[in-house]
Amino acid sequence: MTSTLSPPAATPPDPDGDGLVGAAVRLAVAAARRAGSFSAAGVAEALEAPVRALSRKAVSDALAQPHPVATTSRLAAALGERSRSPLLSGSTAVALATKVARQVGPLRFLARRTPMWVVAAAVPALHASISRGVEELGLVASHLVHRSRAAGVEPDLERVRRAAVQVVSGAPVDPGAEPRHRPLARAWAQRAFRATLPLAPAVATRHPERLAAAAAAVPPHALARR
Repeated sequence: MTSTLSPPAATPPDPDGDGLVGAAVRLAVAAARRAGSFSAAGVAEALEAPVRALSRKAVSDALAQPHPVATTSRLAAALGERSRSPLLSGSTAVALATKVARQVGPLRFLARRTPMWVVAAAVPALHASISRGVEELGLVASHLVHRSRAAGVEPDLERVRRAAVQVVSGAPVDPGAEPRHRPLARAWAQRAFRATLPLAPAVATRHPERLAAAAAAVPPHALARR
């Protein structure tokens, strides 16, 4: 039986913090450094532009090589699976945090308003949450692509991107309207911060069935090239 998830067509994992995901993490930490503390609102503001770039990359990859998630049940199952992005080991997480600190400057003063254990955990948690967010966008976009092509419609990249962002962020879906990316960035930041708490669950997709149902409700012809 074919696996729910095909090997990602996107950029290879970047556990050392390189690539678009690593660049987003560095921007978020730099914003926290300027503010003097980590907050979901501050990180979301810093991530707005990177999330837009990541969404375009995820959808472009989905158009070229969509995951096998043509049905609602397959999409829900894929969203409920563990992330395909490799978890950062302790040594890799330390290396990534060190690299970020070297590039954005010392983080010690954040301890005045943010406990240092949160600072130490935030970098790998942000990396994991953003990586999972890109996977979510790619899976939803793949489902939209499959359904469009099954209906005889060649999907437009920008319309699929807008719809995928709107579905994942929980906004009303209008493929003709540019979505707001900050709510999605905020959700990713909040998920990362929750993951830093003791005994907190690992980064994962919340309510995969609900998300799959929202994607399945998007009319294929609304994604057609205009």
